[in-house]
Amino acid sequence: MNLLTLIRANLAFKPLTAIFNILLLALGVATILTLSQLDRQLHERMSRDLQGIDLVVSGKGSPLQIIFSTLFLIDIPTGNISVKEADTLAKSPLVKSAIPMALGDNFEGFRIIGTTPAYTNHYGAKLAAGKFPAKAMDVILGSETARATGAKLGDKIVGAHGLVNSNDLHSDLPYTVTGILLPTGSVIDHVVITPVESVWNVHEHPDADEREEEVQDHSHHEHELTALLISYKSPIAAAQLPRLINRESSMQAASPAFEVARLARLMGAGSDLISAFGILLIGFASLGFFVTLNNAINDRLRDIALLRSLGATRLRVVGLILGEALTLGVTGTILSTGLTFILLTIISTTLEKTHHISLSSGNLGTPEIITLLAALALSLVSAIVPACRIYNLRITDILTRT
Repeated sequence: MNLLTLIRANLAFKPLTAIFNILLLALGVATILTLSQLDRQLHERMSRDLQGIDLVVSGKGSPLQIIFSTLFLIDIPTGNISVKEADTLAKSPLVKSAIPMALGDNFEGFRIIGTTPAYTNHYGAKLAAGKFPAKAMDVILGSETARATGAKLGDKIVGAHGLVNSNDLHSDLPYTVTGILLPTGSVIDHVVITPVESVWNVHEHPDADEREEEVQDHSHHEHELTALLISYKSPIAAAQLPRLINRESSMQAASPAFEVARLARLMGAGSDLISAFGILLIGFASLGFFVTLNNAINDRLRDIALLRSLGATRLRVVGLILGEALTLGVTGTILSTGLTFILLTIISTTLEKTHHISLSSGNLGTPEIITLLAALALSLVSAIVPACRIYNLRITDILTRT
C-alpha cells in the first residue's frame, strides 16, 4: 500500500473526530481571514474617500457624525450652514479649496448631492457616457447608482425627500440624467450629483402643507449648505483653522483623519476580541490534531510494528503521521477559504443594501496567505510529539507483547 492510501485509511478509522478538528481549524482561520479582509478593504475604501480632504465643516454636532454623513454618506447630517458663512470661510487665506455639499434628498436610496464640478474632479471621476450637468436639475449618476436603478441617459428621475428611500416624492421637479460616471471605487460611485442650485430649487418649492405654513409665518429661509470639504493651504492651517471655526462661528469643524483614527481605536477592542476567539479555535484544533494522532498511535501500535517488520523505514512511518497532520491542516485551510468567501459575500451584500458600500469577496492578500501558512505549520507542529514516538518505537517490544 502506498503512503496516501494509508493516510486515507487511518483518517477514515475515526472520521467524526477528524471532521470535528477540521471544522474547528476552518472556523478559526475563517474568522481571522474575514476580519483581516474586512479591515483591509474598509481601510482602503475610507482612504480613497478621505484622500485630499483635511477638514469637513458642517452644523454643530458630533464630529464623527459629520464625517459619516458627508464623506461616507452613512449617517444623517448634524445640520446646515449658511452660504454666507461658508463663502467667508472658503475665501480664508488658510483654505486652498472648499467643495460645497448640499444634501437632503435621495433617488431610490442613493444620495442626491448638490455640489460643484470640484467634487467630481476631487475623486478623479470620468464620464462613461453623456456630459456633466450644464444647468440646474441636470444630474450625473455614479456607476453603481446607474447599475442598481437602471437609469439611462435622458431619463427623468424623481428625488424623494430624506436620505433614505421613501414615497415622499418631489414629482413636480424631476431631474434629467445627462451623464453616467465610470467606476472609481469610492463613495462617488453610489451617488447622484447635481448643481447646488438644483437642491435649492427643489426645497424652495414645498408641497401644499408646507406652502400653507410658510405663508402663515411669512418666513423666507436663506440658502444653506450641508457641509464644506476643505483642503488646507499650508500646515499652519491645521493648527489654527479648526479652532477658529469652532470658537468663532456657528459651524463645526471635524478632522477626517482624527475621527477615523478615533473610530479605529474604538472598534479595535472588539476586533481584537474576535481575532482572539479565532486564534483560540485554531489552538483547540491543533490540540485536537495532537490528541487524534497520539491516540491513533496507541490504537495502531501493532499495525505500525508490522509495517516496520515488513520493511517500512522509520522515516516512512514518521511520514505517515506527518502526512495525516498535513492532510487535516490542508483540508481545514481549504474549507476556511470557502467559509471566508461565504461570510464576505453575506457581509458585502448586507453593506451594499444598507449603506451602498461594496466589498470584494475574494483576493487573498499577504496577511491572509501568512495566516493560512501559519495554520498549516501549526498542524505539522501538532504531529511532532506523535512522530517522535513513532520514530523511537521498538518493534520487538510491541510484537512480543501478549
